[in-house]
Amino acid sequence: MRALPPIPITPALLTSTSCAEPSAGEAVWASGTTYAVGDRVISTATHRVYESLKASNAGKDPTLAANAAWWLNIGPTNRWAMFDLLRNTGTTTASPLTVSITPGQRVDSIGVVGMVADTVSVTVTVAGATVYTASANLLNRPTGGWYDYFFGAFRYRQEFARFDLPPYTNAVVTITLTKANGNVTCGGVVLGSSVYLGRTLHEAESDALNFSKIDRDDFGTATLVPRRSVPRTVQTLRCKKTDVDRILQLRDDLNATPALWSGLDDQDSGYFSALLIVGVYKRFTISMDQPEDALISLELEEV
Repeated sequence: MRALPPIPITPALLTSTSCAEPSAGEAVWASGTTYAVGDRVISTATHRVYESLKASNAGKDPTLAANAAWWLNIGPTNRWAMFDLLRNTGTTTASPLTVSITPGQRVDSIGVVGMVADTVSVTVTVAGATVYTASANLLNRPTGGWYDYFFGAFRYRQEFARFDLPPYTNAVVTITLTKANGNVTCGGVVLGSSVYLGRTLHEAESDALNFSKIDRDDFGTATLVPRRSVPRTVQTLRCKKTDVDRILQLRDDLNATPALWSGLDDQDSGYFSALLIVGVYKRFTISMDQPEDALISLELEEV
């Protein structure tokens, strides 16, 4: 199990992106325009989307706290949605989506989640020279036999993680998503230095919190209102006694802070996606009843 605390991606770190701002369907707030209730605008200064709360809304800058009664902060703009780990948002744009980040510090791991794309690639350059590349074909057909091999449906793999980036202080990390037809989507990017917690033991669980509404009338007829299903995992880890102090510090650092958690290093394992989550811990208990090893009970929930 590895935990990847994220480096906050700020405008200073985002070297370049192929996603425009404003994106299609977004409108920049204009002081001379009158907005009705429900109209949405963006600010290229804060990279946020705002919704008008009142009619005849004119001359009220949505970025000012004094105008909070006029505007509701909805969330990040399309360009910045992939960097907001607190919301279930994503960046959708024409293929290819290419993003370059200059962390300004050593990083050794990256995770890209919530993708709708055919391929993903990560390149690390230092002073213009390529020092690392990794890529994956995200379109695959899970097979359990010859029938599935020939007739099974193709599915998109949505997760990609690497924990072996060369840790240069002056590196530039470039992420590229491509899709032959239609737009690509990137749900989230987590970049930083990972921490090894221990070995994931057998009997790990993947579950989901279902927020869909299911009602039945007097005749038993169901009314279904689909809503988000939030993934969660439960696992037990075994770690060395000498690692406990470091893990305690990580537990404090990630209190109510989203991170990428990967239960397995083997990305070809059928369990890899089930045990990879961008979220927060709900339970992080360390049992120290063994002389040399400790057991960690870890319950994770996606944000």
